[in-house]
Amino acid sequence: MSNSESPPPASADLQTTWAFLEEGIDLVMANTPISYAKHVALTTAVFNYCISSKRTAKSPASAAFDGTAAGRRPAHGANLMGGELYKNVNQYFGTHLGGLRNQIQSLEGEALLQYYAAEWSRYTKATSTVNHIFTHLNRHWTQRERDEGRRNVYPVDIVALVKWKDTVFIPFQTNLVGAVLRLIDEERNGRATDQDLVKITIDSFVALGVDDLNTNKQCLDIYKEHFEPPFIDATEKYYKSEAEIFLESHSMSDYLQKAEDRLREEEDRVKRYLNARTREPLIGICEQILVRERSSLIWDSFLGALESGRDEDLQRIYSLLSRIPDGLEPLQQKFEEHVVKSGLAATSKLVEAGSTAESLDLKLYVDALLAIWQKNSETITKNFADDAGFVASLDKGCREFANRNAATGQSSSMSRELIVKYADLLLHEANKLAGTGDSEPDLNRVMILFQYLEDGDSLTTLYTTALSQPTIQGVSSRVESEPI
Repeated sequence: MSNSESPPPASADLQTTWAFLEEGIDLVMANTPISYAKHVALTTAVFNYCISSKRTAKSPASAAFDGTAAGRRPAHGANLMGGELYKNVNQYFGTHLGGLRNQIQSLEGEALLQYYAAEWSRYTKATSTVNHIFTHLNRHWTQRERDEGRRNVYPVDIVALVKWKDTVFIPFQTNLVGAVLRLIDEERNGRATDQDLVKITIDSFVALGVDDLNTNKQCLDIYKEHFEPPFIDATEKYYKSEAEIFLESHSMSDYLQKAEDRLREEEDRVKRYLNARTREPLIGICEQILVRERSSLIWDSFLGALESGRDEDLQRIYSLLSRIPDGLEPLQQKFEEHVVKSGLAATSKLVEAGSTAESLDLKLYVDALLAIWQKNSETITKNFADDAGFVASLDKGCREFANRNAATGQSSSMSRELIVKYADLLLHEANKLAGTGDSEPDLNRVMILFQYLEDGDSLTTLYTTALSQPTIQGVSSRVESEPI
């Protein structure tokens, strides 16, 4: 072949033109750099051949290619001669990939992926250049064919992908996908793996999908059919086995951390080398196995973590169970019961110390109620992200023990009376210290309890009004006149 950087004459026939083009394509496919002048000459050769007005009779080869009889439809210069070039470049890619396919047959596992990824990278880089050489063919002959309804005719870069799919991917897809899944499992097991191999191979699955109606649109058919289902199946098997084995020899605290770590790793896996569409089924199956199927165990561990003050466990329990439908409701019920139990226990201690409703130290009583509210309110903020469901559980629990407890018996009015008496004392103190505001913080804290008392709204209104007055002279008497 000639190394000339000048294209054949515009009148050159197919054999002469293709010989010149094939020489250049050989260099490109071998990743041998070509000069700018050579690139222009190759592009010009395609252009000249396609537009030659002398080529008007449909050849038998062209007719066979497009499935029509010679002369069946009007012959157009660019249409006819483009078909011959298209056929040749199509056959060229098939021949080129045939040799590569023979090499792949003897490979497996990581060695297969290494060869596949390297050849895929070289091939797509080279065919991108070849596609540019055939720009005129793509824009005119190929587009005309597609406009006339022949959706199995593609731009040259897509022809290259279709040939790779048919010649390399389909025959070896089981081995390729299996090798990728084994590397992913090894990565999950903590082994350092070549993530680039995984990414390049999976990216090729995405690229090989072709939308016949719009070749510029991403098509995930290959990815969805050949990779995603076995990947999700392998993930399910992996985590089912791991969860069962892990729980046999580790504490629930350890499992919570393990589940959290695994979910985070899978989220990261999507970002590193999976298509974004896989996130939903992947995280869904992980949540199913790691959380939903172990939800009873996680629910059972909640009270122990709550009573022991294990904040990290509580945070993980909340985070994990918030991922599944109805995962938090049992926790919120347990939390409400815990609040009630804590409140009743706190007031029982006052009674055990010898106090009665009549002799009860008002400050100790109010402080005991507020301490339970404060502690559990902080727990919600710190561990449950101020979740409205837990706030509601706190409110219900506080309402229960603030109205009826060991110090007051079953009379809700008794607790109201004790709290109002203490608020009165604070108002009187504020009256003595008028202008200093020293008692207002204490009174504001007491007013937190008003929302939990039966008919507590009227108290809140009255004391809020009292605190807003420039002087609170005589406020105590108005409070005392309120019905208890």
